[in-house]
Amino acid sequence: MIAGIDHILIAVEDLAKAIEVYRRLGFQVLVGGEHPTVGTHNALVSLSDGCYLELIGVKKPELAQQFPFGQQVLEALAKPNRLVGFALESDDVNGDVPTIRDRGLEVAKAPPGGRVRPDGQQVSWRTAHPDDPRLPFLIQDLTPRQLRVPPPSEGLGGATRVGWVEVGASDVQPAITAYTQLVGERPAEGKFSLQRGAIHLSQSFSGDGVQMVALLTQDVAGLARDWEARGVPFYDEGIRGLGRVLVPRDTGGARISFCPVR
Repeated sequence: MIAGIDHILIAVEDLAKAIEVYRRLGFQVLVGGEHPTVGTHNALVSLSDGCYLELIGVKKPELAQQFPFGQQVLEALAKPNRLVGFALESDDVNGDVPTIRDRGLEVAKAPPGGRVRPDGQQVSWRTAHPDDPRLPFLIQDLTPRQLRVPPPSEGLGGATRVGWVEVGASDVQPAITAYTQLVGERPAEGKFSLQRGAIHLSQSFSGDGVQMVALLTQDVAGLARDWEARGVPFYDEGIRGLGRVLVPRDTGGARISFCPVR
């Protein structure tokens, strides 16, 4: 069964620099490790609900370009929008795959994946990927989840959770059909509500894929004061139905909005 949004991937040119960018926003950022078979490495921005932002960099381009995932990261690095995509957490990939196929969507299991953390701990998982690379993939932990996604022990992540991902589609109706087949639920006004987070589909004229990530935080006013005091640049917007929304200017090419918990 799909539990919700597992993580959102952000392509970064320089992983060390990206870590500093997100730490400046107030997040605790943990170095994840290397994906030795794909040529990438990452860092994790964990949130209070178990979701996380994955800062993903390419360490060996010649290796990364041999794999669809590595190709997606490289393609994102060539665009202004560095949001690569996102993953959905599954508690049973082997069971979910035939169910999704029965709903009419082609999806295939991949060989088990993994990475080695800086402390030498091996982390492993299994995934399944729709044939359409614009759709999110499924991921299930083979090692204890807290090894892959340590909960935040300090910083902004402890008071922040994922709200939704805004997914743009040049042709909305086929996208709605595909997402319905994937998650097994029909949307309400373009929104697929999950146990953790939600997916919003909307018309896009700038390409298909994730356009924005909305994070929900307990104290938007307090966050604004903290950023002002530390000189962190941001937009301060008032959006009908959401109230005050903060949009940091420097997120490495990923549009992220901080919205109040309603």
